[in-house]
Amino acid sequence: MSNYAIGDYVMHESAGVCQVAAIKELALQGKGTEKMYYELDPVFQHDSQVITPVDDKMHRLRDVKSADEMESILEDVSELDVIQEKNERVRQEKMKEQIALFDPRPLAGVVKTVYLRKRARLASGKKSMSSDERVLQSAGKKLFEEMAFAMQEDIVKVRDNFFRRLDVLEA
Repeated sequence: MSNYAIGDYVMHESAGVCQVAAIKELALQGKGTEKMYYELDPVFQHDSQVITPVDDKMHRLRDVKSADEMESILEDVSELDVIQEKNERVRQEKMKEQIALFDPRPLAGVVKTVYLRKRARLASGKKSMSSDERVLQSAGKKLFEEMAFAMQEDIVKVRDNFFRRLDVLEA
């Protein structure tokens, strides 16, 4: 695990892109023992802060991917894996597994899976499934925030570009 310095940008598994605001020794959870913690300021969630251990064994932090890596995901959108599973419960579990990898490429595959599934359902006169909407909301938020930050673009522009590329595939 990398050690980060104040001012570094990192990807936090739930808060998204954050800037390291401070590194402090704190006694949290009433345990009495002090540990080193990062105080993180989420880039896209103003007026909030995240505290996570420096020696986190759960690997909740990683480097933000580069603009080149994010461009590669956009360019390879046609090759991103789609989860082909008929059973709703099994598909949801497979998507959770991909999201838990904490990597933008499998995350993009999940977003692609849900988006294409949603489009197919709507085209056949069915409603979008609420479970798919939740996955698209959370996975898309993480993916598009990191892409926007890395590529120095607007989140909406990055999201629209991703979905436009998917629409071209299916046309």
